[in-house]
Amino acid sequence: MPGKITRSRSVDSPDPADTMLEADKMIRKLKRDREDNIRAVMTATEAALAELDEKVASRHRDFQQQREKRRLDCLTELLEIADRKAAIEDKMGNISAKAHAKVEELEAMIMAGYEGRAKDATLALEKMTGKLMEEKQE
Repeated sequence: MPGKITRSRSVDSPDPADTMLEADKMIRKLKRDREDNIRAVMTATEAALAELDEKVASRHRDFQQQREKRRLDCLTELLEIADRKAAIEDKMGNISAKAHAKVEELEAMIMAGYEGRAKDATLALEKMTGKLMEEKQE
């Protein structure tokens, strides 16, 4: 059997076990750094998403408030229009009632005039027929 070949180690050459330990430490450190970086990115992303959610919610609230204000303005305007309509209808009713009263008054005056003329015509006719009858009887 051949003899074992042994290499002489110099003081400067590293021990393979030490190199493995160093590599393992470095891998663990890199993993921790990577996890820390991932956590930092996740935290920043969550903060950005929370800020974005707040902005969206704020804009939505503003939009809802504007919509509600617009709705209230429209309802107020409709109520004002309904009030104006009622006032105009009342005014038109009063004008119509006054016009009707004037027409009735005018109609009464015209009828009084016709009745007076009818009486005058009847009296005149009676006088004429009475005279004619008297003349015929003579």
